[in-house]
Amino acid sequence: MITALIVVDVTVALVMMAAVLLQTGYTAGMSSTFGGSSPQPYQGKKKGVDEFLARVTVIFAVAFGVLTLVLAHFWH
Repeated sequence: MITALIVVDVTVALVMMAAVLLQTGYTAGMSSTFGGSSPQPYQGKKKGVDEFLARVTVIFAVAFGVLTLVLAHFWH
């Protein structure tokens, strides 16, 4: 049971990281420091995609927290 919880926990963590990384950045960030051009806001990306990814991030963050607490409870 613990092995299954670990596998699910790692999978949820990876999906959550992917959802965060796929979201559009709102500032130029470090790329402008080194001479990169400032990106135009929403370059062809629909606003709905970012909203969906934000919801997915929250859902998987809550799931990750709950799974980690359950795993910590059963850990010996």
